[in-house]
Amino acid sequence: MASPGATPPAGDEPVTMACGAPSGGDMAEVLSRAEAVSGPLHAVVLVSAGIEATVSGELGGLGAAQWRQRVEVPLERTLACFQGAYRRLRTRGGCLVVLVPTVALVGSSGFAPWATVAEGQRSLAKAAARAWGPEGITVACVAVPGALLRSAVAPGDVGPDRPGQPPPSLARSPDLRTTVAPVVASLVSDRWSAVTGATVAVDGGVWMTP
Repeated sequence: MASPGATPPAGDEPVTMACGAPSGGDMAEVLSRAEAVSGPLHAVVLVSAGIEATVSGELGGLGAAQWRQRVEVPLERTLACFQGAYRRLRTRGGCLVVLVPTVALVGSSGFAPWATVAEGQRSLAKAAARAWGPEGITVACVAVPGALLRSAVAPGDVGPDRPGQPPPSLARSPDLRTTVAPVVASLVSDRWSAVTGATVAVDGGVWMTP
């Protein structure tokens, strides 16, 4: 989380915060503190699946407690983020972007909890896009290779894979800072103001799914 004494960023420089707010009200308070550092927010970007959701394991061996920790808790946090973002953006409009792994689009053996969380996030994004569009709030998902998100949690982790995965058609894999971040920056700009509820795949042309 940005420290209270952080130097205010220049222009539209983003403020990054680590947050596990359990409710929309708590999340709105976190975003209020971010605004104290950066000025009024016009976009919120969620980069999270919950650490436990990224742990591999056989679906048939998951108990109720594991399912709750790996799926229900991350989705509850996602809902809190959505609700908190709405409370900060509803009076002026803006954009909410959720980074999800591409397993949300194609599945991955051994990563059913993470795929479930990611697909749940996409469903929430589409529902929110329909509900909040009249208030000038757009919502979008950016699907990236799971390895990028897993490495943010556990540096050096290769992330989920699946047999027969094709190579990137662009002959290179994306990077969070140099290729994914510019796409997110474009999504939250006025240039994409007519697009909402969509999932944009930024995976170098691996899956080419809608």
